[in-house]
Amino acid sequence: MAPRSSSRERILEAAEKVAIEVGVGHLTLEAVAAKAGISKGGLLYHFGTKEALLKGMIDRHMDEEAQRIAETHAELGGTPDTYLRAFVDSMMQANGKDLHTPAVSRSFLAAAANSPGLLERPRTVFAEHFERLRASGGHFPLAAIVSLALDGLYFGDIFEFSTLTPTEREQLTAELLKLADRASLPPA
Repeated sequence: MAPRSSSRERILEAAEKVAIEVGVGHLTLEAVAAKAGISKGGLLYHFGTKEALLKGMIDRHMDEEAQRIAETHAELGGTPDTYLRAFVDSMMQANGKDLHTPAVSRSFLAAAANSPGLLERPRTVFAEHFERLRASGGHFPLAAIVSLALDGLYFGDIFEFSTLTPTEREQLTAELLKLADRASLPPA
C-alpha cells in the first residue's frame, strides 16, 4: 500500500490535469478518481468534497509557489532586501505554467466566487507578502507598485487581455527587476 501522501499527491496531480483539460467548473470527483487510477471512495478518503479537493489544489499550488520564492530568495542571500527581487523572479518564471494557465486560473476564480472559503489562504498569503515588503526596510510604495504590476500582468494573462510580445515581456521583467532593486534601498 502506497503512503497516504503519495496517494494524495497523485490525486492532486490528476485533479490539475482534469482542470487543465475541462476547467475547474467541469471537474468532477469521478473524473479525478479515474485520472488518478483510484476508486471514488479512495479519493473521498483524502478529499471528502469537491470544495476540499479544490482547496487542496490551491494549497498545493501555493505551497509550490512559496517554495519557489523561498529557494530564489535563499539564492539571492535570503536578506529582507532581496525578498522583492526573489518574488519578481519567481512570479515571472511561473507565468504560463501549471495552474497559471488562463483557463485554469479563470476556473479557480469562478470556483472561488461560489465558495469564498477557497480565498482564505490566498488572502492570508497576500497580506503576509505586503507585510514582508513593509518590513524589508526598503521603499514600501515602490515595492508595492512592483508587486501590483506583477498582479496586473498575471490578471492580464488570465483574462487574455495582454498583447505583450515575448520581447516586451522580457523588457518589462528587466524594468521590474530594476525597480525591485531600487525598492530594496531605504527611501531617500
